[in-house]
Amino acid sequence: QKLKHLDTYNDNRIKAADLYDQHFKDVEGLVTPWRSSNCKHVFHQYTLRVTGGREQRDFVRSGLNEKGIPSGVYYPISLHLQPAYAHGYKEGDMPVSERLSEEVISLPMHSELDETQVAYIAENFLELYHNFK
Repeated sequence: QKLKHLDTYNDNRIKAADLYDQHFKDVEGLVTPWRSSNCKHVFHQYTLRVTGGREQRDFVRSGLNEKGIPSGVYYPISLHLQPAYAHGYKEGDMPVSERLSEEVISLPMHSELDETQVAYIAENFLELYHNFK
């Protein structure tokens, strides 16, 4: 039954991502999700990079949690450092992956997000982001 609504759900998620992008554009130290010009990203997650690192990311995440705004860090440890995938790799072998695992944070994303909700989430995120010391 939901499959017939898939295009609408995806379009709504893209609109929510567009709204997030507007709030976060030109904010130094924040990197919004990259989008290819030759395909359509449907945003299962909306994941930002906080280039200030783990401490700043975790400060923002904790503050969002206190305000009742969920967020996620889906890959807190690089795969090559996970026991199942270690295969002889050690910390420092994949520095880009390791850095990204300390920077990423995923904000609420679903097909029912409206402009007011995205604004509330983004404004609280930015307040915490700018108040990190």
